[in-house]
Amino acid sequence: MCWSCNAYCGNCKPPKEKPRQCTNCKAFNFDPEKTTCRKCGAELPPRVPPPVILCQLCGMKCANPCKKGERPPADGVLRPCKLRTPPQEELEAISKQQNAQS
Repeated sequence: MCWSCNAYCGNCKPPKEKPRQCTNCKAFNFDPEKTTCRKCGAELPPRVPPPVILCQLCGMKCANPCKKGERPPADGVLRPCKLRTPPQEELEAISKQQNAQS
């Protein structure tokens, strides 16, 4: 357990997106929605999404993993994860199923 939370570490919950650095002026940009640099206005490099992993805690794929999913639970029992982010393919499949039922 941490004494104070670092939003970028990812030990206890999925990490925040890391700031992107402008290739022209080297300024860090913390707003994940912006596509241009706040200082010089240049185009920012594209975001690099975290790799999709098989979470060892819940046994399902996670698109924004935390470090809890890197090793199985001590008692060996899989548990649902409140912080799990489904991969894009899974979200699209769910959307198609809901549209088919409508």
